[in-house]
Amino acid sequence: MNDTPLYLARLDMYSRFLTAADAESHVVWHRQDGRCADEREAIDAVDRAYAATRAAFNAIDLEGVGPHKEARVVLERLKAMHKDGGSSPDWKDFKAAREAYVAAASAHLKALRGDD
Repeated sequence: MNDTPLYLARLDMYSRFLTAADAESHVVWHRQDGRCADEREAIDAVDRAYAATRAAFNAIDLEGVGPHKEARVVLERLKAMHKDGGSSPDWKDFKAAREAYVAAASAHLKALRGDD
């Protein structure tokens, strides 16, 4: 594989986004489960998690290749999970979007390795 640095950079970029999205989904879970002391603490946790997820997404979005469309759907599903104070998140939609992102990222990385 001639593009090892590119492959490693994208692997890192895609996994950083996935890790941030998972962390944000944990904030949703903790909020729904009542693990935040009050609504201010919950909102602060959501804001921090969103900022990290958005920052990780920006690199994928700027590149505009690979799983950028799937990553955008993950962001949309996470945003929807925060509506109504996070009282009724749609875990099924989030998990489906997450799985689609993982599949697209994996396929893109395999193509970079020449495994397609």
